[in-house]
Amino acid sequence: MMRLITLILALSLTLSLSANATELHSQELLGVSKTLVLVRHAEKSAGEDNDPSLSQAGKIRAEGLVHKLKNYRFSQLLASPFKRTQATLQPISEALGIPITVIEVKSGLEAHITATINTVEARAGDVLIAGHSNTLPRIIAAFGGPKIDDLDEHQYSNIYELKIYSSGRVEFTQLE
Repeated sequence: MMRLITLILALSLTLSLSANATELHSQELLGVSKTLVLVRHAEKSAGEDNDPSLSQAGKIRAEGLVHKLKNYRFSQLLASPFKRTQATLQPISEALGIPITVIEVKSGLEAHITATINTVEARAGDVLIAGHSNTLPRIIAAFGGPKIDDLDEHQYSNIYELKIYSSGRVEFTQLE
């Protein structure tokens, strides 16, 4: 009889803790204050100057982002002053009717990262950021995500997501 009572109490406690964990997880999901999606610019044309356009493959990848990211509710689209980041976001900009905000790099990499943070924090809503192999890891870390290495120079398909919760917790996911 004592074993049965102990078993019932243990089961009751387990169910109670499980229900509390589920409730906390649901509350956290409701507490997402902002989602950032970060992509590296699409493939660039070879042999051009320091500010190349997108290659044909890059244009196709940029068009594909419209479909891949269709479930997000972006309020901001951020790019560097380089043609390739802006061209990567252009199809989404046109589809959503949202202008691309250009974040300058003239004052250096750290100033660019700081300006990106300030721009993201200045407005409510989700943000899509097109960056570079060396800027995306720094932006992710600046928002509380993990430290990741600079991207391979020939890698264009990575899509990263940062969910920023009102509690300050940050959840990082590599989508692709």
